[in-house]
Amino acid sequence: MESLTRLVSESLARHGVETALDPGRLQWSDWFHCESSSSTWPVPAKPGLFALAEEVIALGEVSGMGGKRMLALFQISEADDLGMALGRLFLPGTRADERLAGGRCFARYAMIDEAVQRRTAHAALQQWLASSLETAEPIASGF
Repeated sequence: MESLTRLVSESLARHGVETALDPGRLQWSDWFHCESSSSTWPVPAKPGLFALAEEVIALGEVSGMGGKRMLALFQISEADDLGMALGRLFLPGTRADERLAGGRCFARYAMIDEAVQRRTAHAALQQWLASSLETAEPIASGF
């Protein structure tokens, strides 16, 4: 059975109507520690987006953080199969291979069945990540 969302999206696209997807309203999973390919086993074999972050301040490391850890987002990707895509990150020679081997990486995902919505959300988040990097570079260079 086709999803109602896809039918509406396709109909709007045929008529030249662009629908905006607010990436801030995505239903993200909790962050989970990404230390080996087996740590990704609970990730569903569904289409969506995933984000990878590296721990820059460990849990309880800085008293002013209220005991919370701080993560630095370094990758946002889209996938037709989230479980497979996250599992492939642990293959030798991948972009994230060295970071993941360090044991300080975390991941989270949001399932998005519709390809158009997935691409739109991915593009918006990539743009946000790029602008955040430009903002953070002067701050990071001071350290």
